[in-house]
Amino acid sequence: MVEARVKPFQKYTSEIHGYQVENALEIQFGEAKGFYSSYKITLQEKTNEDHTKNWLIDKVEDSSFPSENKFMEILHVLEQSSYPLEIKVDEKGNFLEAVDHQKNIESWKQKTSGLKEKYQNVDVFRNQYLSAFEDEAVFYKNKLKEPFWNLLLFAPHYVDNGEKTHESIVWNIKGIGDVECVGTICAEQRDYGFEAFFTSEIKVPETIKEELDKKYLYQTGQYQVKLTIKMEYNSRKKQYSTKKADFILSDGEKTVYRETIAMI
Repeated sequence: MVEARVKPFQKYTSEIHGYQVENALEIQFGEAKGFYSSYKITLQEKTNEDHTKNWLIDKVEDSSFPSENKFMEILHVLEQSSYPLEIKVDEKGNFLEAVDHQKNIESWKQKTSGLKEKYQNVDVFRNQYLSAFEDEAVFYKNKLKEPFWNLLLFAPHYVDNGEKTHESIVWNIKGIGDVECVGTICAEQRDYGFEAFFTSEIKVPETIKEELDKKYLYQTGQYQVKLTIKMEYNSRKKQYSTKKADFILSDGEKTVYRETIAMI
């Protein structure tokens, strides 16, 4: 008997749908560093005649950014000013392209035009960001590396009999590069729809190992990645109610990089 691979819809009504996002990052390259962010994502959908959909996505921080580091604060303000963004997806929620990218750029220019009154030398950073923003392909390629974008647009296939099937997702290790995490996924039926579990355990490719060895003083024989993703799908609403991911990079004994994200 041939197993049928099915792919659920990601559908949102014309009303605004919200996710609370919690993102944590621990880095052990040399000096240990930790980062944490909490923000709200709102998503509003419009259906097109060709059955594609436009998603208007906004990002709202829970609290103001700390001002001890002016450089990081400037970058944060420039990034936040790029929202809201509108993208086109297919009926299953796969990214297709940006919508009216030039309009987004003009809106960003207006929002950031007064920053030089608050920050010294801000024009240097603003011009650099604008240059990247104007290259639509590069801008969205980088956007899609962000954990919440990556997780939001992760809409995998499942085998309809509940068994495991192969799936993959690309995860970005900040400052190092992208890793394709190949693994398996299965879904279990629930009253509300189903709960899905994705697991990947791989050895990093040689190109990534070379970058890691430059930043991590203790060079190991092989780095390992373990990625787990848990998702709850609401069949009545045809959307994922929660998505959670835990990405761990280790040297076989010690965790050197860990990123967790939850969208609820």
